[in-house]
Amino acid sequence: MKTLKLGNTILLIIVCMMLESCITLQQPLPNSLWGNWTFEEAGFLNKQSNSQLEPYQNICHKEGDRLGFSSDHKMKLRWYDESCMIYEYFIGHYQVNGKILTVDLAESHSYQDRPFPPITKFRIMQIDATTLKLEEIPDGSRRNRDRARPGFEPLIFILKKLD
Repeated sequence: MKTLKLGNTILLIIVCMMLESCITLQQPLPNSLWGNWTFEEAGFLNKQSNSQLEPYQNICHKEGDRLGFSSDHKMKLRWYDESCMIYEYFIGHYQVNGKILTVDLAESHSYQDRPFPPITKFRIMQIDATTLKLEEIPDGSRRNRDRARPGFEPLIFILKKLD
């Protein structure tokens, strides 16, 4: 009888451990970034640390612009023009350290014709199964140098998970 109780206890512990490993509300970073995220809102963080956001304006009425994060740490942007023609480009390789998302930008001739600015560092303000909120952290390296000056208002992006 003792052997049966011990066997049942061990079986129960194994089953609980298996269930616990399967049930996760959020994957740890950076895994929880993996997939495609569509832009919902964009704006800036004002000097009083309040978000001033507006709905993101997709040029194509059928499809939304999106950021993609892959398991091999590649970050891509997919956007659509007014005729809903798709464009995609490789932004660069990303890395997550705590709540900081750093992007090593791919070499590009010009970012002027791209709808996503060449930002190299973000604070992950929120991430869960459906929402990703990013705040630009100015570093003054590859962007316009005066964006890193005092009084700068960082860009904010709110994205929704597609996958």
